[in-house]
Amino acid sequence: MSYYLILVLGCLSVLSLSSTNEVPTIAISCGNTQLETLPKYQQSMNTLEFKKLLLSLWDEDTKVVMVLENELSLEDFTMKGTDGRSLFKIFENIEDRRFFPSVDQPEKALEMLSKNGFTVKSYNADTYTNNSGKIITFADLNDNNHDSNDDSRQSILQKHNNDVSKIFTALCTQYKNVVLLFSGKMNPWVEKSEASNAHHLVTRHLMAANDKSEIFKIVDPKGKSLIYSASYPTVSVNNGPDTPLEPSSSNTNIFLDDSRESLLKVGTTFSVNNTKVTLRFRFERLTFTWELKSIEYEHDDITVLLSPKQQIGAQKGLSYFSAGPVIFSNDSIVLKFDDKFQVQPWLTSESPKFSDPQEQNSFFTPPILAGLFVTAIMLFIVTWGITMIMDIKTMDRFDDPKGKTITINVAE
Repeated sequence: MSYYLILVLGCLSVLSLSSTNEVPTIAISCGNTQLETLPKYQQSMNTLEFKKLLLSLWDEDTKVVMVLENELSLEDFTMKGTDGRSLFKIFENIEDRRFFPSVDQPEKALEMLSKNGFTVKSYNADTYTNNSGKIITFADLNDNNHDSNDDSRQSILQKHNNDVSKIFTALCTQYKNVVLLFSGKMNPWVEKSEASNAHHLVTRHLMAANDKSEIFKIVDPKGKSLIYSASYPTVSVNNGPDTPLEPSSSNTNIFLDDSRESLLKVGTTFSVNNTKVTLRFRFERLTFTWELKSIEYEHDDITVLLSPKQQIGAQKGLSYFSAGPVIFSNDSIVLKFDDKFQVQPWLTSESPKFSDPQEQNSFFTPPILAGLFVTAIMLFIVTWGITMIMDIKTMDRFDDPKGKTITINVAE
């Protein structure tokens, strides 16, 4: 019976994954709006629930605008710029915000509003000036996106952050109460099947599978390791300007040193100002994990070790992925990978393909561990108390009230 129950639940979960296209959504406001009444932490929403949310945020004194990105995922909100801050600085600087981690087809909720007496208009500077009534506007960032396809994801998101900031600032300057919702049309990790309209999940580990995006990719001769970056690294010496490492004529000379089981060294050559630069990635393997300890930087017959600014490693059989930047440095040299960066030594597959990346955000934070510890103590006390109560025994023999009483003669 339990087997069939598990089978049914598994089928339902697969059907739910294959039919939804959920994207993260964040809402910000200025003035006195209904957004302030919502709880700080929100749960996932389906299309109907999100439509009800839009209805609750709108009133005659509040302007509601939705800004739509063509593709949006949770990873976009974790990306950081060269200054170490989020690419969406507008959301960092506003305290009155609410984040919805998963909303199913928010664009469809706008279509549903048009059937409830609302007018859904494309946003421009004069949208509210010449119109009145139940109006909700939307701004499609991709309509104004004439950027080259060579632009990185970070640069596109930074430009869109500026666009969102301009829209929000203009509305808050002109009107007292404004609510702006930033969302996406689709999740880049979910795509439609060619044979049907059903959605299916796209694996996140095929970072370097597309030949068109292989800007910087190293596969060692024995296929033991794979190193990938969406852009070539840059180097800065003695706080000087960032100089890009250009591929040299001998860039195909990728070499491998695996003389020790616990150490793997993969290197390649670049050119800086017509001089040869060699980078050697040093991987160390422990019992259950691996770690990229350092990069050997060789220039003009001088070799120095550059240590990573953050720990780079994962469990055996998993890869490490960062949206960038990834920095290696010592006292005078800074080597930087500004874009997406992914590495994995001791590959488990026969073909040079990344395994799933290890989650970088720790799940068991100190507050969670403290809560579990206190809960365990309370459960122990309650269990001990219940056990003591159950061990209390009453008298099982009593005097017969109809019988003779016990008489004790006391002699003086």
